[in-house]
Amino acid sequence: MLGVILVAGLLLRLWNIDHGLPYLYHPDEAYHYTSRAMLFFGGTLDPRYFQNPSAFTYLTYAALRFVEGGGWPFRNYHPFVAAFARDPTEAFVVARMVAAVLCMLGVAATYAAARRLWGVAEAIGAAAVLAFAFLTVAYSRYAVTDVGVLLPSALAVYGAIMIREDGRLRWYLLAGGATGLAIGFKYTAGLVLLVLLGAALLRFRDERDRRTALRRTAAALAVMTAVFVVTTPFFVIDLHVALYQLKVQRLAANTPKLGQPAVGGIPFYLRSLTWGFGWGGLIAAAVGLVLQWRRDRVRALMLVAFPLALLLYFVTDADRFFARWLMPGYPALAMLAGVGIAGVARAIPVRRTLQAVVLTLLVAAAIAMPVAADVRNARVLGREDTREIVRDWMTAHLPPADRVVIEPAVPSGFFAGRYTEGFGPRAKASGTDAGSATRFILALAPRRIDQYRRAGYCTVVTMSLIRDRGLQGGNAEIAAYYRRLDRESRVVFRASPYRRGAKPVRFDFDFSTHLYEPAAYRRPGPDIAVRRLTNCRQGIGGQPAADAAAPPAP
Repeated sequence: MLGVILVAGLLLRLWNIDHGLPYLYHPDEAYHYTSRAMLFFGGTLDPRYFQNPSAFTYLTYAALRFVEGGGWPFRNYHPFVAAFARDPTEAFVVARMVAAVLCMLGVAATYAAARRLWGVAEAIGAAAVLAFAFLTVAYSRYAVTDVGVLLPSALAVYGAIMIREDGRLRWYLLAGGATGLAIGFKYTAGLVLLVLLGAALLRFRDERDRRTALRRTAAALAVMTAVFVVTTPFFVIDLHVALYQLKVQRLAANTPKLGQPAVGGIPFYLRSLTWGFGWGGLIAAAVGLVLQWRRDRVRALMLVAFPLALLLYFVTDADRFFARWLMPGYPALAMLAGVGIAGVARAIPVRRTLQAVVLTLLVAAAIAMPVAADVRNARVLGREDTREIVRDWMTAHLPPADRVVIEPAVPSGFFAGRYTEGFGPRAKASGTDAGSATRFILALAPRRIDQYRRAGYCTVVTMSLIRDRGLQGGNAEIAAYYRRLDRESRVVFRASPYRRGAKPVRFDFDFSTHLYEPAAYRRPGPDIAVRRLTNCRQGIGGQPAADAAAPPAP
């Protein structure tokens, strides 16, 4: 059964894994991992980036060397690097496959842990729930670090439980090493250390030889540190730079994003579990928690401690919310779901020969909703992005060098300099930082439309990723800008990502930018309108106004 789950899960992740390429619409995927790995072909292993750890970056680099080198460690990679600059498709497909494989290894680790803690039935339930949870599948199709944390998170929780229940040195080393590896993929996964320390404290309390317990705990912490340093060595070498980048990252996390729904962290994350983990898996986990509480309260608390610690940390120490931030806790939740599924299966009075059938039906019921969303999402990603549809229309209908205002929701170089783009987001006053979509949105006001006309920018391309963010923020000037733009322009072309008759999805940083989970979506991308201003004389080329000097940021 595990083989079926792993093969089916991997095939699901590989379906349309090349979506969007050669364009990269997910900024974290575009700039933070594969692009950093490509720098290593220049002779340095310093990513010069520490806002996320480096484990995924180094694994991607190793995979690229192996694939592009035909299995040989040394060869001339200059043609590959040159080709990457022209078309990054091949490198990003390899990196996405690394993510998919890492995710399935996390599923296998969760199965192994659940089988040793309970039995085969619990392991099958846990593996199936984790393998087909929408969020784990969706992030296996992007070259980002999130799914890499599943394997070490599962092993860290398992090792901690065994510290409490067995206490041999091997479990301290397993829990410590797995915790270090989890941190090597995601800093916040370090909260699993609380489970390790809790288990060590319980063991210390019950151990006759407390010095041995202390030495083993110290060994676990030493192995944790060593594994983290191996995965992210330049964090230590460039400690000052790393700490500064973490400070910047923390400040960003503590600043709400413009357009973020005005809901609290707890409602947001609990709701994210219903679609990211799945209602079936969530209900099964709740049942499993009750069953485990009745059998062994300490083990129940150890299983729920890590997801709960993540939740409390993010709602108390961050003002930005993203569903994937809870993903390190998914293996523990999946193990509880396995306990719940197996417990219900055993409680149904059927002959022993039919128990496997009952278990299969319960597993199928638990994963039905996420599997449907997984399949739908794969089909959506396989269709042409609305931005490409609009670009093709503009190429056919707008002359080169036309002055165009394009809202900043496209990758860098998307229009290849075909148009004279103006009125993009302003760079910061220091001149050292490029403009951002947020700076563009906050600069919007009705008077800008007069500036468009004076400068000859009569074509305005609006995108829901920008428009809806601005309107959701409740800023009166931004709302007035779009009302005036609607009154004083006509739509000459529109590309919608939604199914015919479907209600548009309210802007959401998870759904609207890259996940496309709601059933309303038919294709990826924002809702785009190409507008032509009335009473405006179209200009061509040049930079006639200071307002038009800044090009849109990616």
